[in-house]
Amino acid sequence: MREGAAAGATGALIDFVSGLRFDALDDEVRHYARRHLMDTVGVMIAGAGGDVASRAETMLASVRPAGGVAVPGRARHADLLDAAFLGGTAAHGIELDDGYRQGSVHPGCAVVPALLALAQGRKGDRKTSGRALVEALVAGYETVTSIGRACHPDLRQRGFHPTGAVAVLGSTMAAGKLRGLSVPQLANALGLAASSAAGLFAFVNGGADIKRLHAGHAAREGLQAALLAEQGVEGPPRVIEARDGFLQAFAFGRTGRARGIELPPAVPFGITDCYIKPYPCCRHIQPAVEALIGLLTDEKIATAEVTRVDTATYRIAAEHAETGWEDFASAQLSFPYLMALALKFRAIKLEHFGEQKRRDPALAALTAKVHITAPPDIDRLYPRLRPARVTVATARGSFTRQADEALGSRLVPLDDQGLQAKFHGLVEPVLGVAGTAKLASGLWAIEDSDDVGALVETMAKPSC
Repeated sequence: MREGAAAGATGALIDFVSGLRFDALDDEVRHYARRHLMDTVGVMIAGAGGDVASRAETMLASVRPAGGVAVPGRARHADLLDAAFLGGTAAHGIELDDGYRQGSVHPGCAVVPALLALAQGRKGDRKTSGRALVEALVAGYETVTSIGRACHPDLRQRGFHPTGAVAVLGSTMAAGKLRGLSVPQLANALGLAASSAAGLFAFVNGGADIKRLHAGHAAREGLQAALLAEQGVEGPPRVIEARDGFLQAFAFGRTGRARGIELPPAVPFGITDCYIKPYPCCRHIQPAVEALIGLLTDEKIATAEVTRVDTATYRIAAEHAETGWEDFASAQLSFPYLMALALKFRAIKLEHFGEQKRRDPALAALTAKVHITAPPDIDRLYPRLRPARVTVATARGSFTRQADEALGSRLVPLDDQGLQAKFHGLVEPVLGVAGTAKLASGLWAIEDSDDVGALVETMAKPSC
C-alpha cells in the first residue's frame, strides 16, 4: 500500500490521545460527551434483557463463576473482560445505539462498556473520576471517528462491519487513556487491538444475531489489548498505515492510496457529529422511514390507499432491500419490513419485531408494495448526507418527499429533553422510576463525580 497521506497516522493518533486533557475540552465537546454517555448507558440497560445478550450471559455463566464488576442492566456481576463483552453486546443489541455517519460505525457500544467496566473494577485509591472518564471517552470516540472516516466506504464495501473492525481501536485507546498508559504502551495497545479487529457484514443476508456480538467483541478485545500492553506485551508498530497493517487489510489493499487520519484541532471533534437514534432499527433506513411517515401524515394518506412506495436511496442503504424479517435481528435491518411498519403503524417500536408481528400476513402484503433503488444522483450524496427520496402512489396521485438525514443527527438534532425522554423510557422498566431518575442525574453531572465506579454499581439490575 502506498501510505501517501496516511503516513504517520498511528503516531498522530497516539500523540492526540496521550495529549488530550479534560481542561482543554470546550463546553460543546463536554456536552456531547455527557449526551453520548447517557444515551449508551440507557441502551445498555434496556439491551441487557435482549435475547442475544441474555444467551451470552448464560454461556459465560456455564464456564466460569460470577465476578465483582457490575454489568448495566444485569443482576449477575462479571469479571472485567466479561463485563465489557456483555455491556457491548447489550449496547448494540436493540439497534438504538449511537453512530457516526461518515464512517458508518457505532462508537459508543464499544467505548462506553469498556470504560464502565474498567471504572467499576478500580478500587481504593485508584477510583475513576468523572473528568477522567469524559477525557477517556472523548479519546475513544475520536479514535473511532477518525479511523472510520478514513476507511469509509471502502471497508464496508469490502464486506466488513465497521463497528467490529474499527471500534476495537477506540475501546483500546479509551481504556489506555483511563489507565494512564505511556506513549509506547499506547502504541503497543493499538498494535495488539488491530489484530483483534473483526466482523463480516454477512449478517445482512440473515443470521443477524452475530451483529450484536461484534460490539461485545470490540469492547472486550480493546480493553484486553490495553491491559496486555500495560504488562509489556508488544504490538506491531505503525499498525494503521504500515504495509500489511490495518488500512491495507480493511480498506485499500496493498496498492491503494489511503486517506489521512484527521484529528482535532485540524477538524472538529467527531463526537459532536455522532447521531443518537430515536428508532430501534438500522440507521441507513431511518431517513426513508421518516420521509414516508411524514408524507402519510401531512397528505392524510390512509394505508389502504397506497398502491406503491418507491424509495431512491444510496447504495449501502439499498443493499438492505433483500434482507428478510424471519428473525428479530434481521427484521431491524430489513428495508421492506421497516417501510411496511411505517405504512401500517406510522412508527417503529421494539414491539414491532416480535414473532407475531413478523408473521402478520398484512405486513407481508405491504412489503410487496415497497420498491428500492440506488440511482446515481442520490448515491453520490452519501456519506456527506444520508438521502432517501420516497414516492407514494395512490389513486388520487403521487406524493414525493426527500429526507437527507434522520432525527438524532447534528443536522436534525434530538434535543436534551428528547434524549432524557429516551433514557427514562428505556431504563425505568429495569431500574424503576426513582432509580432511573437518580442515575440520570448522576450521568448528567458526571464531571462532578469522584467515583464513577459507585455510579456504575447503581446501573445493575436489582436482584429479585
